[in-house]
Parts: sequence; C-alpha cells; structure tokens
Amino acid sequence: MTFSLLAGLKNNLAYTQFFYAQTRLLYPTLELVFVSFNSTDGTHQWLDSLQDEHVRYYYEERERTLSDTYNKCIELATSAYVIFAHNDMVLAPGFVEEVALLQTDRRVIFYTTVEPPVFADDPRPGKLVQDFGADLVTFQQTVFFQFVQDEQQRNREAGQTAIPTHRGVFFLAASRKRLLDMGGLDPLFDPMFCEDDDLLLRLGLSGVEMIIAPNALCYHFVSKTSRFSEEYIHRTRQIERQSNRNFVRKWGFGNTSANRCRYDIGLILTGGDLSVLRELEPWAQTIYTDLDPEPYIRDEQPLTHIDLPKKLKKLSATRTNGILVTLDARKADSAQLEQIAHLSDMIHARLNEPVSPWKRFWRRLVPVTTWHGYRIRIIDPTTSESALIYKKLTYA
Repeated sequence: MTFSLLAGLKNNLAYTQFFYAQTRLLYPTLELVFVSFNSTDGTHQWLDSLQDEHVRYYYEERERTLSDTYNKCIELATSAYVIFAHNDMVLAPGFVEEVALLQTDRRVIFYTTVEPPVFADDPRPGKLVQDFGADLVTFQQTVFFQFVQDEQQRNREAGQTAIPTHRGVFFLAASRKRLLDMGGLDPLFDPMFCEDDDLLLRLGLSGVEMIIAPNALCYHFVSKTSRFSEEYIHRTRQIERQSNRNFVRKWGFGNTSANRCRYDIGLILTGGDLSVLRELEPWAQTIYTDLDPEPYIRDEQPLTHIDLPKKLKKLSATRTNGILVTLDARKADSAQLEQIAHLSDMIHARLNEPVSPWKRFWRRLVPVTTWHGYRIRIIDPTTSESALIYKKLTYA
C-alpha cells in the first residue's frame, strides 16, 4: 500500500521548509507532492533547488483556486492513495503507518489534528485542542511527540483505533483513483473555502465508509497559509460568504443542513428589489421575477461560475421546476425572507412526515401549502443530488 502526501503551497516558505524537513526525518522515501500557484516569496525557487527523487512538484506564476492546487497534486501523485495535508503541519511518528492500517479503496480516513486554541469553540471529530506552540518559534516538538505517544497508548488500551463518522474534514486520506474518477475538488469555490464540504458531501453520497484515525496524529498551527495569511486575512469574511453562497447555489441547501436533498425549486418572485433578490437567489434552481435582473447579474456574476442569466428568467417564462414557490416580497418582512434558508428542510420534513391516508389523499388533491409567506406547490419531489457526485476534473 503506497501513499503520496499532498501539500498545496502559497508563500509561507518557512513553514513549507519546516514541513518538508520534519516529514523527511520520519519518512525519507515517502512521495511528497507540492503545487504552488503564484507564490512570490521564493517558494518556486526553493522547489527547483530540491534534490529529492521522491518529490513531485509543479508551479505557475498565476492565481488559481485551492481546488486547482490540490487537483493538480492528485494528478501528479503516483501512489494508490493520497493524503491531503497543509504546509503548516508537523506529522507525528507512526502517522502514515496508522493511516495504512485502516485504509481501503472504499474508505476515506480522517487523521487527527492537534491544534492550539485558535478555534477552541469549534469542536469537531478528529480534533484535539492542546497548545504546543502557536508558530515555529514556540513549537514544543519533544513535548508534542510525548503527548502523541501517550494518546496512542490510551487509544489502544481503550480499543479505540477506528471511529466511524458521518462528518469529515479536509484532512483525509483516500484512493487516488476514486478522487480522479469523481473529478477532484470543485473550483467553483474561488479562491477557497467550502471545497472540502463539497467533496465530503460527494464522497458520502457515493457510499464510501468514513473513519477517523485517532492514532494518526499531526500538529496543525492553523490557517497560516489561508485565512490568517497576510494575503487573505482582510478578505476572509468576504471570501467565506461568497463560497457559502456558491455552495447553496450548487446544492440547494447550506453546508450545515441536516437534509441533503437537492430539490428542483423554482421561485416566483414579485414585488422585490435587488436586495431581496440577493437574499433569495442562491436558494432556488430558477428565479422567475418581474425585476430587471441585469444590475444584479452585473454585480454577482463575477463572483460565481453558475450561469446567472440562465437562472434568472422573466415572470412570464414557462415554469418547469418540480417545486414552485411563490413570494410577494411586498408582503414579506426580513425575518420571512431569511426563512428561505430553511425551505429545503421544510419541504423534506413535509414529504417525509407520517400522515393519515385521508391527509395523504388531500395533499395529492391540493398539493399547495403556505409557510412563512411562501406559497409552496409540490409537483414532482424528485431530487438530483446524486447527479453532482461526479464531474470532470476542471480548473478555474
């Protein structure tokens, strides 16, 4: 069983060099794959200087998305399995061996990250909050390695070496072929954020088993090359909002929704303005409106690869969606507009709630309901989320 360790790079050369040096101390012949787009701090020159036959790398002097970066890594890798990593990480002894114990073609393995208390209020499976240093200067490697050894021993004694999960993260190991067949990460999320949520959703829908490996540990300094980097720190909130909107446009629900059904929703919107359209647009597959959409398209199209002119139709256009939702924005307040985020969950609950035969008959006879000012007509509840599992591997 062979693994390639993939690391996308964007400046932060000191962390990349430390990541490389520490990984090589543990794994002298492990294939490392580095891809960098538009690094300007000497990263590309450093890559060219490496005399390491077990390193594969690629760089360009242009901007690309995080999805593009890791898709190129996947393509360059030659091993059967790939491990997604960040360059602000330090692997602990036994990391690859512990992943290998659990890895199969039909499994996605999530390794365990140990992190300083940067996001201590955001718990997730496979994350341990323990401060062994906030940066390279303060990193306590010996203490961290001892912690890992103790943690691994506790897990073995408790018989806890593989934990099934339905909630994964970016820090994964998977079959390279499976990722290539699925088309890799989606560059819709430009420049970053939500590409991992999208990939994990697609992996889950494809039927893979998801496992946390509590004994495959690394230390993660947290977001040194993304949200806290000099390049992105002042734009993080804007980028995150933009990516969340694109996730909803693609799937029809938010990335925290318990419901994973992509209904074909057409929104018939009257009496609104551009701010109302901005609030509602991502949540429907089609918008039928009496508004002139051109100013909105002019502002919003540069922020998404979704074809907005195709999505926004005249009020008089033929309505072909399986579920039609009507809203008169003149009669809706801000709280009602915000309920659009729960529309998919409401439809799913209504379709799946246990009802009497009489009520079921009545709903077939009158397939219309009103909810928070939205008039909902369910014509065809067929969902299409499975159609989004596979795509062509593309670049932004």
